[in-house]
Amino acid sequence: MAKEGARINIRLVSVEGPHKGKSVYVTTKNRNNTKERLEMKKYCKWTKGHVLHREAK
Repeated sequence: MAKEGARINIRLVSVEGPHKGKSVYVTTKNRNNTKERLEMKKYCKWTKGHVLHREAK
């Protein structure tokens, strides 16, 4: 069985531009320190620029 810990894997999905939902990043976050959904500007290879990515469910 997997350990129940504070660190979880999350997906960051693009929410801007014509290719929204196509660009996906996988990262981890500590759910004890960061209760709200994560938002970061990450690179999108379809728009060739930095676009806002939000944490998906």
